[in-house]
Formats: sequence, structure tokens, C-alpha cells
Amino acid sequence: MLTGECLQCIEAQCAAEGGAFQGIGRPQKPLFRLIRCYNTAMLEGLLWLSAGLWVLFCIQAVLNRLLLADLSKRPATAGNDWPFVSIVAPARDEEKCIRQAVSSFCRQEYPAFEVIVVDDRSTDATPTILADLQHEFVNLRVIQGQDPAAGWLGKPNALETGRKQARGDWLLFVDADVVYAPDLLRRAVDYCLAKRLAMLFAFPRLITKGVLEAALMSSLVLVCLAVYPMLLVNWTRWKRLAVGGGAFNLVRRDALEACGAFESLKGAVVDDVMLGRTVKGAGFPLHLALAGPLIHVRMYEGARATVRGFAKNTYPGVVQRPWFLPLLFVVGALVSLLPYFGLVHGFAVGVVCVPACIALALMHLVLAGLAWWHRQPWYITFLNPVREVGWWWIVLRSMWRYHREGLIWRGRNYGSILSR
Repeated sequence: MLTGECLQCIEAQCAAEGGAFQGIGRPQKPLFRLIRCYNTAMLEGLLWLSAGLWVLFCIQAVLNRLLLADLSKRPATAGNDWPFVSIVAPARDEEKCIRQAVSSFCRQEYPAFEVIVVDDRSTDATPTILADLQHEFVNLRVIQGQDPAAGWLGKPNALETGRKQARGDWLLFVDADVVYAPDLLRRAVDYCLAKRLAMLFAFPRLITKGVLEAALMSSLVLVCLAVYPMLLVNWTRWKRLAVGGGAFNLVRRDALEACGAFESLKGAVVDDVMLGRTVKGAGFPLHLALAGPLIHVRMYEGARATVRGFAKNTYPGVVQRPWFLPLLFVVGALVSLLPYFGLVHGFAVGVVCVPACIALALMHLVLAGLAWWHRQPWYITFLNPVREVGWWWIVLRSMWRYHREGLIWRGRNYGSILSR
């Protein structure tokens, strides 16, 4: 059925062309008018779908902000019988950030914990820095890692090495470029005990510098806190609705070992996310919480490093799901690019494209809200097309590199190992 807006569009086009095709001196036939009208109706329908998706994203962003626990606003109970916690951090060539990160781990205001850093055969100044830190912090242990065995990736191998050496009833797995506030561990453990959890993932505050780096990294904030139904992670037992991350994965030891620990994740490219799925899939309760200023991390330094870092695991992480990449491109174009095209198309034919205006208004509202709530640069509000095209490039580069060279990261070539 043709909408009134569609008919207005056709009338405007016909009036502009004087009833004839551009460049052809004969009247336009009814068949061509019908085809053009249906094309316009299809475009309008897609734009309404895009606007509807942005309504959904807006609702989810608000609900996630209001209903997800914020650890920074949750005081820890002073009377808890605190369990012993082992903080386990794998490190390979992390000389730029490891001093600040490990120091923040060791300075936690928590009564019973240890810090274990697994030096995964670093070739830079990481071992020297860790040796210095051992003289400063008595609760720090450094373990020399070994090259992974066949079928293992480097990071799961290092995590398993640290797990075997850990003494804690709870294990906190964290990357060696993350910085913690001193009261983070106390607040997180208190939350886990109060909710009777087996695992907690805390979403960090992402630090970026530069326009392109901020635009690319804004995908994590947008997808995790607006597109993905994060609240359902806490409210359902469906293992597909599970999360995890290298910034903060706190797991109860018995639950981890019941799942096979990292032996079950030895080939996982995105091991931190898969850890959450494995724990929840085994029937153990998992929650997501916001960390706010308690955790901050700059994942990559600069746009080039961001592209290279995400290209490492994007395609290998979905290589066993061939339907996912076409869906990614189609949905990305629908929600991030089509509203701009609809707006320009409407101006070109002299009409106001209502669904495009609604979609763009909601898009910028969501991005502005995420930037405000999660302390991201304000200009990501206007960089959604740049973010989308940038991620298309990351996916294509990841696909090309994987099929040409296999999985390569931190100087190790794993070949065409398939991620779980």
C-alpha cells in the first residue's frame, strides 16, 4: 500500500521533471511511475524500521543506565567475611602500561588477596619492570610462562598457568593494561556475596585519544550498553546472553573448575567473553555491573592500533558463523547510514522524510546520552557514519588477513585455528 508521503514524493519528482524522464523527450509511462513509487515505498519502510530500532536502542540505553548496578555507587559492607582473592594478569610485551596497571592491582584496599602476573615470554622491558614491582609489593608474584602447546592460544595458556598457581577462593582475571581504583575489589566482592553470584563482569570506562580512535571505540559502548540487551544478562539463564571482558572477570573458583577452567577455552580467540558463556551455560549465576570510575582502560593507542587490534579477533571470532558477517553489514547500513541517505533523498525531491528525521534524532540522542553517562568524548555523537564505515574496514581487513596469514598476535602465528 502506498503511503501519502510516497505519493507526495512521486508528485514532486514528476513536477520537477515536467512529466518526462531526464534526458529523454517523451512523457513518463505509468509503469515507470509505479516502479519508482514502489522503490520509494520500500525506502520509506526501511527508514521506519531503522527508526524503530533506534527507539529500541534508546529504551535499552536508558534502562541499562538506570537498572544496572553501579559499583562506584555501592558502598561495601564492612562486616563481610572476606574470601581470599587471587588477581591473575597475563602479560606479553606490556612495557608501556604494566607498571601503572600492576601497581593498581597491588594497592587494592582489600584484606586478603594476592596478585599473580604471568609473564608470557615478553621480549621488551616487561620482565624488568615486574622485577622492580616485586621489590615494592610483597603481595605480587611473577610467574614465567611457557609457549602454548598445540591447540592452545597464548592468552588462555597464560591464564591457565596463573589459575594453577592461584590460592584464592575467587579468581579475578584481568588484562595487564587495565587500571583499578583502590576500593574496586572490596565493592565487587561485596556485590558478588550479596547476590550469591559465581561470576561478575564489570564494564570499564574506556579512555580514548584522537577522533578516529574515539569513533572506533565508541562501538563498544554503543553495542554493549544500547544495542545488546544487557539487563537480560542478569535476569535470564540463557547462556547466549552472557558477557565477560578482559577488564574484570571475577569468578568463583569452584564454578570455574566445574566448567573445565581454561582447558575448555584453549582455542578461544575472545576467551574473556567465552568464559562468561561457559560459566553461565553450566548453570552458574553471572551478572554484569557498571564500574564507572573504578576501572579505566585505554585498549589501543591510536586509530591504527585500534584497527589492528580488533582485526586480530573479529573475523576469527565469528568464522564458524558465516551468516553473522552479512547480517552485520546489513544491520549496520540500516541503522547507521540509511537515515542520512533518506534525509538527503527527501531534500532532493522536495519533501521532508519523517522516518529519516526520527531515526537521526534518536541516533544522536542515544550517542549523546552514552557519551554523557559514560564519559566519552562529546564528538562521538556525530561520528556514527565514520564509526560504521571504520568497522566495515576492520571486518574486511580481519577476513583478508585471516585467510592470507592465519591468526597472528603478539609475534605468534597460530595458523587457521578456529575459535570456539
